[in-house]
Amino acid sequence: MYKNRYFMQLVIMALLGAPASAYADSWSCSKSDYVREVMIEYPQGGSVPCDVVYKKPTEGVEDQVLWYAENTEGYCEEKAREFVGKLESWGWVCLETVSQEISEGASEDTGATDDVVTESDPAAE
Repeated sequence: MYKNRYFMQLVIMALLGAPASAYADSWSCSKSDYVREVMIEYPQGGSVPCDVVYKKPTEGVEDQVLWYAENTEGYCEEKAREFVGKLESWGWVCLETVSQEISEGASEDTGATDDVVTESDPAAE
């Protein structure tokens, strides 16, 4: 009984001690044998800057940054959720996941001062 209580205290302390910004919002979507991932990455650990990254791990396609924000808090979260909704409307089944990974190769400054949206339809097969 005391072992379990001690273990739970350690887990709670570890969770409280971890910076909240270390967690990136992400979704894993599947359809047939295909998997698509949508992740929000915070290269500097805060709420901005942020990147919405789209991955097709079962297709060997390079990861794409669909949107990013330098200054607007909540922009990446909004765009990622909208995109996941679009995937679901196309028949993909998406589950939200929690990740502790932070992008090691943070996006380089492209000179943009705010948000950029891609023009193409990245989910098209």
